[in-house]
Amino acid sequence: MEVRFVVAKGLLILSMLFLMACSTGKIVKTYEGDALSAEQLTVLIAPENIVVLSVNGNRVKRYLLSDLNVSYGLKPGENLVVFQYESVWAKTIREEKDAPRSVKITSEPKEVLIDAKAGEKLHFRFKDSENVREARALSEAFEAELIDSKLNVIAQSTNVGSHENHKAEEKNIAQTQTSDLATVDALKVLWGAASAEEKKTFLSWAFQK
Repeated sequence: MEVRFVVAKGLLILSMLFLMACSTGKIVKTYEGDALSAEQLTVLIAPENIVVLSVNGNRVKRYLLSDLNVSYGLKPGENLVVFQYESVWAKTIREEKDAPRSVKITSEPKEVLIDAKAGEKLHFRFKDSENVREARALSEAFEAELIDSKLNVIAQSTNVGSHENHKAEEKNIAQTQTSDLATVDALKVLWGAASAEEKKTFLSWAFQK
């Protein structure tokens, strides 16, 4: 009994520290390099029931609770964010001692491509659920959109991998277009179809020459 009390007390303290950290409005860093100020970033706010899994292919810190608002800092430019819907519902108490007291509902991961601009704040907008039955139905065909402070729709969620396919199509078109162009014009077309990571790799290579 004493061990259980100590463990429970420890978990309570950790939960309180976690809630205090989140309440300070700290922005979670999702990029490499020195930390930037909020004015230099796009702040993506994930509300209750939205769990951000990765940004630009890099997994982000996973929080224990899904009912907290978490702010993520995105560098200006294209950012691919993968997320999912998640909600926890209490179950009817049963006589079985070890029976689960709650059920977690999750959707398949979704992604959204954001053209981030410094100083912006973006929010997820999606349909809510009133009970576990509605939550299950919502999770099976979950969709969300990103809106700015003026409620303008910035981006719409898609299935994971859809933007990779779109980029591949852009590259094929760009390569076809460059066959009859001068070298400089061809480079411009290819640059426009390249991803942020590909541009970074090319510049690194170019400055070494």
